[in-house]
Amino acid sequence: MRSVVRGWVADGTMGPVPNRRALLPPPVEVAAVVVCAAAVLAIGAAASPDVLALALWVGGVVLAWGWAGMLALPAPRGTSVVLLIGSFALVLSTALDDQRPWLTWVAEALAISVVVAFLHQLLRVDGRPRIVESVSSVVLALGLITCGVLLVPLAHTTQGAALVAATVAGAAASAVTDTLGRWRWMRPWLVPLALAAGGAAAVALALALGEQWSIFLLAGVVAGAASHAARAVLCILPTMAHARPRLVMAVTSLLVTGPVAYAVALALLPGTSLT
Repeated sequence: MRSVVRGWVADGTMGPVPNRRALLPPPVEVAAVVVCAAAVLAIGAAASPDVLALALWVGGVVLAWGWAGMLALPAPRGTSVVLLIGSFALVLSTALDDQRPWLTWVAEALAISVVVAFLHQLLRVDGRPRIVESVSSVVLALGLITCGVLLVPLAHTTQGAALVAATVAGAAASAVTDTLGRWRWMRPWLVPLALAAGGAAAVALALALGEQWSIFLLAGVVAGAASHAARAVLCILPTMAHARPRLVMAVTSLLVTGPVAYAVALALLPGTSLT
């Protein structure tokens, strides 16, 4: 019998290719977590930058708690410690900065966190299997936390806090549309629905707060797209059968919206005083 490797048989002819598992949308529980976490971030932004930073640090703790398990990384305890240190350093660097643009020390905090990630690899005693995968995954998680930290400077102004709320509302709305993927005929429409729902949620919030709806529409559409993309990439992981990786996926899909809100504010909302 000829052996089959990735669809090719030993004599070079094409062999049978196993059917790939259908791409399923994230479960309803993920959408519920995204909506609740978005509400917490919006309330934190309205309260003060420090409250928002605290909420983001809680998100970083959740990421540290489940990131290694979600990606089945080696040395999960050390990875969690590195991400805890990194999330604390990144959030603290923004919370303690009292001068514009309130991001002066973020680069240094990220650099220190990356150094700690490499130091963790040097201290491993398990033979360092999959070292490249481990380092790159930890750096990716630190990058996601940094994305979330970009929301903190916006909370220093009323208009910026409103933009934060609209951005995370767009992400939450796109998560709700993901639940329609339980019907197969709806799955091809999930991407346009995520963009439309994200924009609609941001516009509704802008009108309720008396802000310029066109700018908030842009933030909501792009945030809905980014959030949906993050969930679409992660939902195919085998570990998503468990609750902890689903929680990490929900938090990740909110953290990725940080650069969206910051870029929109920097380019189109001079009243946020980011420069």
